[in-house]
Amino acid sequence: MEKNPWWKSLQGPFPSFEGPVGVKPDGGGSIRGCGRVSNMALHQAVCNQDIEAIKRLVNSEGRSINEVEAAGNTPLHNAAYEGWLKGVQELVLLGAKVNASNNAGDKPWHWAKNMGHEDIMSLLEQHGATKMKGKVLVQEHIPKVKDFYSKDCWSHHPKPYSDFMEAKQREYDAIEADRKRVIK
Repeated sequence: MEKNPWWKSLQGPFPSFEGPVGVKPDGGGSIRGCGRVSNMALHQAVCNQDIEAIKRLVNSEGRSINEVEAAGNTPLHNAAYEGWLKGVQELVLLGAKVNASNNAGDKPWHWAKNMGHEDIMSLLEQHGATKMKGKVLVQEHIPKVKDFYSKDCWSHHPKPYSDFMEAKQREYDAIEADRKRVIK
């Protein structure tokens, strides 16, 4: 007789990670990893152009309209990129931050512009979107930020904002000091 694995005795439903919100003051950006950082249900609903699912996720299930994926993009970024006018309208009505910038500093307006969606650009501007780029973040898995930007292949990228650079340097210095203390 085969013994039941321990996990079969667990009772559900289990709480799950619903997805992070942005780490920047403007509401975008993510410094927590590479790839998918939760089940991204709201992003999926936008990709499927499912307004009813978006409303249900936000109004009934309490999902954040400004959830971010690993590159710091919000659902509004995706809708703007796709040129989905009704989706952009609904997301804005539900409280999406029109000036949330992803890790590269791009806002939904920039994504609409890159794809030539002038109606989306106009709508976002009507709701306060600015054309100015946001602050740039570098993922935590990039070893040392200044080394990263000294390489020719990366030197043309916009550099992270100074607060972030200073915080990463303090973090690096603290780790280095702790390492030296432990080694002694």
